[in-house]
Amino acid sequence: MLSIQEAEVFPGKRPDNGDTSRQSANVIEQRAQEKQIELTPERLEAIEFVQDFYEHCDDCKNARQLMNIMDQEFAEKGGKKYLYRLFPDGPLSTIHDLIDLPNLANQVDPGFGTSY
Repeated sequence: MLSIQEAEVFPGKRPDNGDTSRQSANVIEQRAQEKQIELTPERLEAIEFVQDFYEHCDDCKNARQLMNIMDQEFAEKGGKKYLYRLFPDGPLSTIHDLIDLPNLANQVDPGFGTSY
């Protein structure tokens, strides 16, 4: 679940309204197999965090802000470094592909080669 601190960063958060738009585990598993990604418990935890995030946010389209929130959420495990070890092609890019979400603003910056 998202914390109060995160609600301050993203004021468009909405309470859980029973939305069933979350991708099923079977769909995620199928996409992971296509991308040759093993769905370890650690990877599933990060995927579930992003799904929870989007269930409570209406206007969150900035990759940097979402990555900062994930960095804080997974700080005890190593933050961004931990997430990049789980998803070497970029945590947000990979997770968005797995759960079929549109790309975020600044998710890939060709000027710097950054891929969240």
